[in-house]
Amino acid sequence: MRARLIVSTVAAALAAPVAAAQSPYTLTGNVALVGDYRFRGLSQTYTQPAIQGGADYASAAGAYVGAWGSNVSGNQFLNGGSLELDLYGGYRFTAGKVGLDLGLQYYWYPGARYNINPGDRYNTTEVYGGVRYNQFSAKYSYALTNLFGMKTATIGGYCGIGADGTPATTDCLGTGGSKGSGYVDLNATFNLPLGASLALHGGRQYVRGGGYDRLSYSDFKLGLTRALGATTFGVAIVGTDAEGRFYRYTPTTGGSGETEDVSRRGIVLSATRTF
Repeated sequence: MRARLIVSTVAAALAAPVAAAQSPYTLTGNVALVGDYRFRGLSQTYTQPAIQGGADYASAAGAYVGAWGSNVSGNQFLNGGSLELDLYGGYRFTAGKVGLDLGLQYYWYPGARYNINPGDRYNTTEVYGGVRYNQFSAKYSYALTNLFGMKTATIGGYCGIGADGTPATTDCLGTGGSKGSGYVDLNATFNLPLGASLALHGGRQYVRGGGYDRLSYSDFKLGLTRALGATTFGVAIVGTDAEGRFYRYTPTTGGSGETEDVSRRGIVLSATRTF
């Protein structure tokens, strides 16, 4: 009996499929259609829709690199291809409910430049650090370069655009550079019935520079998402307390419509798929 049991056990072990070794690397991707591309509360697409996508390559040890892209408005990022491409890399550490994320991110707007010869760029480099506990997270990003090209030569003395679309002439910005600007990003997510999720966000953009403190603002987001099959659908309300005249643009590209305040409150619909 004992010999038969041993033989049966060995035979069962040989018949079982051999488990594949777990890969030390993972590659994930995502694609999304959104009703408005909002970055730190501000529309980057003149409150129009955007198609977005990205890929992230990570090691089991926590190191990662990735790229993400979206269309942006030519009214806001002049003379370029109306494209934003973000390149990033860093290290993530997770222990149970606690997580740590440190990294570097480069915002690239191919060909885009201010209307000043020889043309200062919007490209920006930031370092960031984040912490997470369960469903709560906090992150701080610090600009190593002038924040989206803001300096004396590009926005020094700028007075903004009034609600009627005409340039303001008083109470203007000062001068200087914006290196060292920072963004505080606070988030929380909660599971709801029927497979839905609630996301809460609050942020604060600090624009450094003696003359640019009035460009600083806070933003918020309240969003609901629900997965249906392989696609996650979402709806969110997004807003800021930014001083509108400094975040108002007039059309420079055909078919753009009226002057737009990209800091105004709005509702954003989205559909996202990961793979």
